[in-house]
Amino acid sequence: MAQSLAQTGTTCQLTTHPIPSLPAQSPPDSVLVRFLASPVNRVDLMVLNNQYPLKPKYTSPTTNTPIPGFDGIALVESSTSPLFSPGDLTLPRDLGLGTWRTHAILPASSLLKLPPSVSTISPIDASLIRSGALIAHLLLTNPSTPLKAGDHIIISAGTSTVSQFLIQLAKHRGIKPILVIRDRPNPEPVKAELLALGAEAVLTESEVEAGLLLPKQPIILALDSVFGKIGELLAASLAPGGKFVLVGLLAGPKASMQLTTQHLFNRQLSFLPFRGSEHLKRMGDEQTESLIGEIARMFVDGTLKRPRVKVVDWTTAGEGEVEKALEEAVELAKGEAGHVKTVWKLT
Repeated sequence: MAQSLAQTGTTCQLTTHPIPSLPAQSPPDSVLVRFLASPVNRVDLMVLNNQYPLKPKYTSPTTNTPIPGFDGIALVESSTSPLFSPGDLTLPRDLGLGTWRTHAILPASSLLKLPPSVSTISPIDASLIRSGALIAHLLLTNPSTPLKAGDHIIISAGTSTVSQFLIQLAKHRGIKPILVIRDRPNPEPVKAELLALGAEAVLTESEVEAGLLLPKQPIILALDSVFGKIGELLAASLAPGGKFVLVGLLAGPKASMQLTTQHLFNRQLSFLPFRGSEHLKRMGDEQTESLIGEIARMFVDGTLKRPRVKVVDWTTAGEGEVEKALEEAVELAKGEAGHVKTVWKLT
């Protein structure tokens, strides 16, 4: 039997139904996939709380309610498309594919294929590429914010998956990342962990607000996934002519920042949005799949290491355990000191 987490209000219910198969008269671009792993990302939790503009595109055949999940890794079981063959590993190209399920029939155009040379990649690692390592790479190579070795950048949500991948990629390029983490009773173990990954410095929000420990070298780029007060602190740390890039809205969709003539006229700061999906569209299919293959190879050869995650195995979970794990992930995400990402091991 196939399984899917179907949304019920702000929570989900694990449902079972027959494994789908490709009908004889399927459209010529249909792909039956078996999902191997899927993370519980912040954006998924925003979807559950109706705080994200994009909604799941698919529903559970059991409850006819939406199936969340924007990211994951799947194995092709069968295909009517010449672009995919049984055994191919795929990532979501489109958002909202409903990856919190074991099986799905999807359009070939909604999927990205990993090269055969990375077929040994861990499914847990692969599930973190699309919304984690790939986004980190795009942020460091964005033509709108060119960087070179020795440049200092500052990043909020310092314990996030994207930030931890960004540290490692920046280290290989000689870029100096300064991470900002939430205040917590004892920040030193977290600081030590991030410094070991390659961060130039790790500061709490209170330390940044007090102007403590910031480097003397100019900070030319701020990557903000929070917005609100934290965004204001990052903007204040930028050197004249610096650029502020809005990556996410962890402070919530109603958060705001105060900008003055000091930001725009005196210091001539630039404020830019970042949407990973738009960058991928501009890159095109061939370049995107090549980049994903490059990142996957970095996992295989050990250049990239995934952050600590909590793996929940659907194949061994008892009754109610998957739903309970999701409830815990939601509660942990509300905490004041970040959380360890939950990843579903699906099949």
